[in-house]
Amino acid sequence: MQPQQQAKQQPAPATTTTRVPIRLYPLGGFEQIGRNCLVVEVDNDIFLIDLGLQFPDEEMLGIDYLVPDISSLKGKENRIKAILFTHGHLDHIGAVQHLLPTLHYPPCYGTKLTMAFVRKRLDEEGLTSKAQLHNATYGERIRFGKIEVEFLKVTHSIPDSAAIAIHTPYGTIFHTGDFKFDLTPQNEPPADFQRLAELGKKGVLVALVDSTNATKPGSSLSEREISETLFGLVRDAKGRIIISTFSSLLNRLQQVIDHAKHFDRKVFISGRSMETNIEIAQQLGYLKAPRGLIRKVGPGMEKLPDREVMILTTGSQGEEMAGLARIGLGTHRNISVKPGDTVVLSSNPIIGNERAVAKVINNLHTQGAIVKTSQELALHTTGHGHRDDILLMHRLVRPKHIIPEHGEPHMRSAHADIARSMGYADSQIHLMNNGEIIEFDAQGNARKSKQKLMFGDIIIDGKGSAGEGQRVMADRKTMSTNGAIVVVFRAYTDSKRLVGDPDILARGLIYGSEQQEITAAAVQVAKKAYEEALGRGENDRKALKRAVNGALYRYFDRKLDREPMVIPIIVEV
Repeated sequence: MQPQQQAKQQPAPATTTTRVPIRLYPLGGFEQIGRNCLVVEVDNDIFLIDLGLQFPDEEMLGIDYLVPDISSLKGKENRIKAILFTHGHLDHIGAVQHLLPTLHYPPCYGTKLTMAFVRKRLDEEGLTSKAQLHNATYGERIRFGKIEVEFLKVTHSIPDSAAIAIHTPYGTIFHTGDFKFDLTPQNEPPADFQRLAELGKKGVLVALVDSTNATKPGSSLSEREISETLFGLVRDAKGRIIISTFSSLLNRLQQVIDHAKHFDRKVFISGRSMETNIEIAQQLGYLKAPRGLIRKVGPGMEKLPDREVMILTTGSQGEEMAGLARIGLGTHRNISVKPGDTVVLSSNPIIGNERAVAKVINNLHTQGAIVKTSQELALHTTGHGHRDDILLMHRLVRPKHIIPEHGEPHMRSAHADIARSMGYADSQIHLMNNGEIIEFDAQGNARKSKQKLMFGDIIIDGKGSAGEGQRVMADRKTMSTNGAIVVVFRAYTDSKRLVGDPDILARGLIYGSEQQEITAAAVQVAKKAYEEALGRGENDRKALKRAVNGALYRYFDRKLDREPMVIPIIVEV
């Protein structure tokens, strides 16, 4: 899959000087959930924190995902000392196979599980042999000249999550990554409160802190509470139990597997990402199960009594091609809903996915399943801290400056309000957008640069695609709402005079009794526009096409109140 570029780029920021030894600028993650990428410049050294993807919204028709625009780093590749990954979720590592070659394969660091997921992404594109992948351990200090990088233990919804401290001669830059404070986490230790407090005591210049749930009061639920709810559902299920959740929620998957073991159920896995993540986690010891407990979905599943079957599947967000959606439609190759099946959605719909999830739930009910969701039971908890978690992080780390990161503008604004409630002045709170640059001098004073990076969305759209992403999206939107018209002209090669009338093919615009009348009229409109342009001396193919395009655009706008995509084709004879 190749990136498509949506906007013309502007020059990268000027090389830092000793007067401004530290510069920070986000290339994603500060105006949306996903596409996380932060650039840290210290003197001549550059560090990147995360290379994540962003899943498309409903208006991004057909695209796979978006990745950060790293054009501002062009010409600086030899200054990139390392890419630092906070954890293994795709919104933090998912762009690595697309962007690492462009960045000339700088060294990559992350905790063991995180780097296993990075390696898997690179394996799929045959790039692993070119990459420099290093496992980091919590508390270890990795030296890059005068700079040291440290990974600190935090809890999130995937094991091995880390905050990152970059220790510079001018002060410590602290990045929380995605975090919450879970005092009773499942299958892993809690956050390293002691080390966080030690950082705060020594002094932190600036903290970039997760803002996702800054609008929500209190603290986020512990995974232990979710485990208790799941335990009860598995215990009470009379037939098969089908559980759908994110394939990266390894702590949740471990809970479910433990409950299956307790109630003598075999666990059958459906979904490629679920199979892959469980396999990696088992190999590294982050997910434990007795031999033979976990199996792939297949015909052999039907040989077991329903009370001995648990199915883990992808599709908790209503994805059309995922396992749960196909089960609901009755099109899954190996799984059909049986009377007495209990389906559990152990997740909350991501914003924008609500309708898709509701459709899947309705389909499952129609098939006769008993469906349990987080609307009625404690079946999901966030991996992002609420207001009190954010407060606690600031109290522990005690930064001089705060940059609310990771989230949409209203989330980061709510985070700024939290900082103000703690006594921080506005001059210490820096709300930034993607492409904005904040600079710190040697005395720790901060100012936002007048320069801003102008860049566009980079979309990943199938295999071998190329072109300008903005045009692709605009064309798809036009076709989805107004249809398309193809006009084929036959013209003499030398004179460009027409041979007969053009042919018109319409899709998604006119049907039924009006089709013949409107098509005939459109043929004459197109022919007239072509001949008039030719009569004005415009015999360039592009000029002739523009004339036809404009005439048909005006005709359909007037006749049907529609603005279809018009595709003129000139065949020379």
